[in-house]
Amino acid sequence: MMMKKLLLVGTCLLALSACLTNNQSGGALLGGAAGGLLGNTIGGGSGNTAATIGGAILGTIAGSQVGASMDRPQTTTTIVQQSPVPYNQWVPDECDQLTNPGVRSACERGVAERNRERQRNAEQRAYQCGRYGKCD
Repeated sequence: MMMKKLLLVGTCLLALSACLTNNQSGGALLGGAAGGLLGNTIGGGSGNTAATIGGAILGTIAGSQVGASMDRPQTTTTIVQQSPVPYNQWVPDECDQLTNPGVRSACERGVAERNRERQRNAEQRAYQCGRYGKCD
């Protein structure tokens, strides 16, 4: 008869836990029911009630802690550092107006060199920031 009552209480708690909005409360309810059932199974004779109550209390505490850990948001940190000047970027109109192939080629080399210099400076600033904490 006692087992039927425990199963009925456990079923009610399980049904109520579906209405809860957080895992901590549901974990406490399910942990308490499972702990009470386990305590009732282990306890015997006059200590059966004490074992059931003790199991329910310990199960509630454990279930609440497990549920609380499930409620915490999962966070990850991603650090992305972007260079101010992407590699191989140049202003399209800067050398396009030049029709002489040699002059145009020289212009494009100059733009590429300027971009490489910007890239080196950006990398040097990032190194200084990471190594010495001197961030702009």
